[in-house]
Amino acid sequence: MAACMPSASETVEPSSAAPEPSESPAAACAAPPTVCDGPLPAGDYVSETTGAHIAFTLDEHDWSGAADAPGDGFALFLADVPNGGIYVTSFGGEVFDDPCAENPAASSVTTIGTSPADFMTFLGASPGVTLTEPVEVEVGGRPALEANLTVDFATGCPNGSGFAYWLYRVPVHGDLHLGDGERDRVLAVHGGSATVIIWIGVWSPDEDYDHLLDHGAEVVETMLIAPL
Repeated sequence: MAACMPSASETVEPSSAAPEPSESPAAACAAPPTVCDGPLPAGDYVSETTGAHIAFTLDEHDWSGAADAPGDGFALFLADVPNGGIYVTSFGGEVFDDPCAENPAASSVTTIGTSPADFMTFLGASPGVTLTEPVEVEVGGRPALEANLTVDFATGCPNGSGFAYWLYRVPVHGDLHLGDGERDRVLAVHGGSATVIIWIGVWSPDEDYDHLLDHGAEVVETMLIAPL
């Protein structure tokens, strides 16, 4: 779940697909169903920031969020797994040519196909990424591919900065990247007019990956995804 999405011009800690939750004592979101920064009460939410309409339900497990970013997606965090979360992003097919660059701005991009199969092929061929064989599943009423991955900088970026492994470009925050030692379950969903990527994972080996995966999978099971 080191799929963090910082601006290409910023220096940030590796995380996983979206901005970090706010550290300020924010009140719970005043008006669900919008995902916002800060605590999210149990209930129903919607987002249209990935190019698809996504509806889902959160339970009482102390969730917080990172606000919708048009074109990028949103993130959800469990209070007892601080170095992990669920990241839901769009995939527009722009992948970084040098995943080991000091920062994504130092790498050119190549445009590839945007289908779930195209994405999984790209991910499985990325040096340092160990990906299980993708399996066909259904997410939110849409066909999808699911796989599990781990990241090892020693094999993927032997001459790199050791900071982050840059994967693909997103419109607002600049990039989605992976961290060394990260573990993720990744789902590539055919959202009609867009491919939606869902990351459930941790970017610290000390975090309880199984705990996050259990509760993250429960959230994904509630999702309904429809084309815009």
